[in-house]
Amino acid sequence: MENIGNYAKHAQYWDWAKLDYDRTQSDDADYNYAKQYGNSVLIPMCAWGHLGAYMAKRGMNVTAFDITPEMIDEGKKRFGDIENLNLFVGDIRDFKFDIEPVDVCSFADWGHIHSLEEIKKALVCINNHLRDGGYLLLGEVLGAYDDEMSAPKIFRVENNPYSDRVIYKTTNISRNEAATRRWYCSQTMYIEYNDGRKEQFDHEFYMQFYTREQWLEALNESGFVVVNEYKNREKEPWQEGDDSWIVEAIKKG
Repeated sequence: MENIGNYAKHAQYWDWAKLDYDRTQSDDADYNYAKQYGNSVLIPMCAWGHLGAYMAKRGMNVTAFDITPEMIDEGKKRFGDIENLNLFVGDIRDFKFDIEPVDVCSFADWGHIHSLEEIKKALVCINNHLRDGGYLLLGEVLGAYDDEMSAPKIFRVENNPYSDRVIYKTTNISRNEAATRRWYCSQTMYIEYNDGRKEQFDHEFYMQFYTREQWLEALNESGFVVVNEYKNREKEPWQEGDDSWIVEAIKKG
């Protein structure tokens, strides 16, 4: 995860574009999915920890973590008073928290991990934090992309949540590369203050995707057994050719 762009600079404004709409429906769907397997949940790569805060408010015991200290600092400012929510700085590929084994590890942005060996390291760390018979939930993109480039876009919020500044961003490049199974993205964030000051910074990264066969091998080697495969959170059965892959895997005994 060396290539995460200017992720730390986003910390203050992370998710700013989502401040303008009600996320209850999507958060509730993830909560209900995780709640099926117990009351304690591990959420890797959590950014601010918004989803973990939502689950903790609903009564779950949540451990959420992110590799970027600035993200966790911002999360603690917003959610630090919520009971049953622990926010940590940690690298999904090498973490060890002093917590009771959890019932389930929820969805993460695995595309930021750029090799299968590092995927396996992360899976082993998660396995070590799950109770016997604990669950891992994966939500991945499997489809073999065609080479494709999207046109630049500008993103703004309809109701600016900041009184002293306007924030918007542009997506300069969004490109799929079939040969490497990578999605490349280049963005620029703009902050324009009422007093005339202006700031901007670029954010470039790529997401690495893997085949179903690669995932199954990595899960097996890391101590997991796949028990269900779906194409969406509504649990419609996955079939060959479906791009989206939702997996329920259980820790081996």
